[in-house]
Amino acid sequence: MKRISWLLLMVIVVIGCASKSLDYELEITDTRTWSAQGITQINAATENGDITVSATQDTIITADITRSCLGDDSTDAAEHIENIEITDNISGGELTLEADMPDDDDERDYRADFDMSARQSIHINLATVNGAIVVEDMIAGANIGVTNGSISTDNLRGSINGAIVNGEIDCDMALLASTESALLAATNGNITLSLPSDVSAQFDAATVNGTVTISGFPSVNYTTNEPNHKAGTIGAGDATINISVVNGDVTIRAR
Repeated sequence: MKRISWLLLMVIVVIGCASKSLDYELEITDTRTWSAQGITQINAATENGDITVSATQDTIITADITRSCLGDDSTDAAEHIENIEITDNISGGELTLEADMPDDDDERDYRADFDMSARQSIHINLATVNGAIVVEDMIAGANIGVTNGSISTDNLRGSINGAIVNGEIDCDMALLASTESALLAATNGNITLSLPSDVSAQFDAATVNGTVTISGFPSVNYTTNEPNHKAGTIGAGDATINISVVNGDVTIRAR
């Protein structure tokens, strides 16, 4: 009888622990700054978080870093939020900012968002898993990778190399010069590339399941003109556009 009571008590304790409620969300924002002198590239990577980079005239690079997680209460959440490690370093003219998430407790919904501002002339290299990346008014190009989320640019200049697994790419470019390229790829999601109407580029855009649309440009010549694959030149055909999608539509349009 004592053995049965002991086992029953253990079951109650286990059930009580398993049903522990993690309904308190703690969010903490810290700001880090670095001198932009000598910095030619920013590398930023996070998990379960968004990254935004916008242009500034300031000589300081700024990052507002917002960490969050769930807890039983404020004390419990405060203890676990410290498990999100944010590291930064500068080497060879590159600033690297990274978030390292705990991998032992998915129920706490660990998250780290970066909201950054930097000089327009700095190239950016960004990556996130489960989040959105937004780039505004940068002029030195971008390298962007997302696993689940979205990619969005506004008034971008310089080459872009963007890839996403699940989600959409909406890339607005203020300029794509003759030596530059727009290389975009998605597994599941639509890709939209908006360019000045007077852009000069050769293009190759294809999707397995979807359609390709080219619109708004005064001069387009096709070497391939099929519903799901279009290639040719816009204007004189100087810059390079290459877009590939598995499941989704491709749109190349004039701004």
